[in-house]
Amino acid sequence: MEESWQLIIFVGSITLFATGAVMSILFHKNALISGLIANTCSIIANVGLIAGGILGLTEKTLTATLFRGVFSFTNIELRVNAFSAFFLLIVGVIGLIVTIYAIGYVSEYRGRKSVSLLNAGMLIFIMAMAGVVMAGSIFTFLIAWEVMSVISYFLVIYEHEKPEVQKAGLIYVIMTHIGTVFLTIAFFILHYYSGSYEFQQMNHIHLPQSAQSWVFICALIGFGTKAGLVPMHIWLPRAHPSAPSHISALMSGVMIKTAIYGFLLITMQFLQSGPLWWGIAVIVIGGNTALFGVLHALGKIDQKQMLAYSSIENMGLMFIGIGIALIFLSKGQPLLASFALLAVLYHLINHALFKSLLFMGAGAVLMECHTKNMNLLGGLIRRMPWTALFMLIGSLSVAAMPPMNGFISEWMLFQSIFTLGFFGNSIAMHLFGALMIAVLAMVGALVAFLFIRFFSMTFLALPRSNMAEQAHEVPRPMLIGMGILSAACILLGVIPFVIFGVIQKTIKALVGGSSIPSFSITPAMVSTGFSKISIGTTVLMILCGLLIAWAITQFIGGKTKTIRGETWACGITLVPRMTYTASGFSKPVRVAFRLLMKSSRSLITDKNPRNPYFVRGYTYVSRIPLIIEDFLYKPIMNLLVAGANIFRKIQNGIVQSYLLYLLATLVFMLIWVMGR
Repeated sequence: MEESWQLIIFVGSITLFATGAVMSILFHKNALISGLIANTCSIIANVGLIAGGILGLTEKTLTATLFRGVFSFTNIELRVNAFSAFFLLIVGVIGLIVTIYAIGYVSEYRGRKSVSLLNAGMLIFIMAMAGVVMAGSIFTFLIAWEVMSVISYFLVIYEHEKPEVQKAGLIYVIMTHIGTVFLTIAFFILHYYSGSYEFQQMNHIHLPQSAQSWVFICALIGFGTKAGLVPMHIWLPRAHPSAPSHISALMSGVMIKTAIYGFLLITMQFLQSGPLWWGIAVIVIGGNTALFGVLHALGKIDQKQMLAYSSIENMGLMFIGIGIALIFLSKGQPLLASFALLAVLYHLINHALFKSLLFMGAGAVLMECHTKNMNLLGGLIRRMPWTALFMLIGSLSVAAMPPMNGFISEWMLFQSIFTLGFFGNSIAMHLFGALMIAVLAMVGALVAFLFIRFFSMTFLALPRSNMAEQAHEVPRPMLIGMGILSAACILLGVIPFVIFGVIQKTIKALVGGSSIPSFSITPAMVSTGFSKISIGTTVLMILCGLLIAWAITQFIGGKTKTIRGETWACGITLVPRMTYTASGFSKPVRVAFRLLMKSSRSLITDKNPRNPYFVRGYTYVSRIPLIIEDFLYKPIMNLLVAGANIFRKIQNGIVQSYLLYLLATLVFMLIWVMGR
């Protein structure tokens, strides 16, 4: 009976998404009705996904055939267990909040773009992401995956009149289809050995070691491309900033998480586990991605581009956790692997929350100031106080500051790496663990620095442009959306045990019932068996610290006469040019890591044409090259172009040339046959 309700809810939600999209386009001439229909359908459908996800958090697996094709492999199969229900919950929650936010945000485009198409695209996009995690067969998965990729491409090029957006869309669509090719290969190897196209028949299949490894490599490349792992990441820093901000929130908060869903589905549910090198490879790629992401984020002054690189960094952290879990599974340690997965999945939720929040906040700033350039912002805390508060919460969360949610998941990730470093008697493994701890610590420090820069350059000091000077608070629906996410970031930091039960059910569905993680998680204490932390004590200590600081301030301030006045600037008027810019603030880091980042700086002198002995001004230009593109993709592209030019000469359109080719082929075949 419960399964029947679940199926009705899922089918109803999908139907509502599709109906809302179609009706939004049909009523495009009446923006009010079109928006009302689209938003109503989206809200109800997302609530349906949340309800269906909650019902799916059981030990039962819901399977159903929604459509029977001409051939059996073209059936549309649905499959929901606790693992997929977990991701469905994330799609529904973020989809619902983004819809509320979009009610206010899309007014930015009214009168110059088709908002009906944008709303319709958003609905289909959410529907496709839900379809990916509910897919029960290869065909259904690839169809949903392709719809998700194609519709997100159209959303990325929504402002296609801008040349940089067109380029971003082109690179995105090429990279995503390269990833799909590898996924298709992986799925068909699985089909060859399981004899079925249905996921339910692929659970725990036995493959030869070589076939397992080929599936693993294809899955790592295919899903790694969607996740933005280095060196397959090149689409992400372009596509996420180009899309409208609420779509960026969906792409960064949800879409790239479908890559983790797919990778875990294949490596842990289908293949269960593999050799040690799988885990080491994933950790190395994850560590490299995390470090690369945060260093390049520090070099960006575009808010959304910086957040996109931050997403790359966070995906790297999650893949480090997955790699640790793979190593422990290969060593026959399911409990340790489960704890690493707990850290990964909890960080996945947290990243979905705070990164969606930050993209929404960046969208609010963009809407009011019409720029993403942090060097032109500043002083917005007085003009947009609520947005500033929400962005501060998001920044503290992503920087893993207690008591925010990011702190708990990164603390658990640290515990996993420490456990790996002390595991067994292998010196190489100890050194490897120590190296990864150092990498993670460095990434954590750089992320904290990054988001101090992000918040202070946007909201503090003086406005550095007229646009920032004239900004005001955004519409209420946008504030409601950001407010809900901010509250969630605080709650999941203070009371993480609320969600840990759900994650443990997810892990049980993923790694099997025999290895149920048994962590002691109570309102008073989070104990993992390796270490423990009291959330209540942590919060109490923070509150006590704040109280003591306030008391000292009052004690000293009470004896000192307070005189308020302008900031002293050596007797001259303080102007915005005297404040730090985002570029200047991060310069020490760029200098310290210039060997890794290959950063360079040049000085441009503007000479007076009438008198070369006097200059009108100097301009410093700082550049961080796109290392991966310059040293990997461009040589490949040059090779492909060179090969294409050779084939172009061969296929020259001259009939005599083709006759010569036929003659040469005939002679070659004769010689070959005679020689046998």
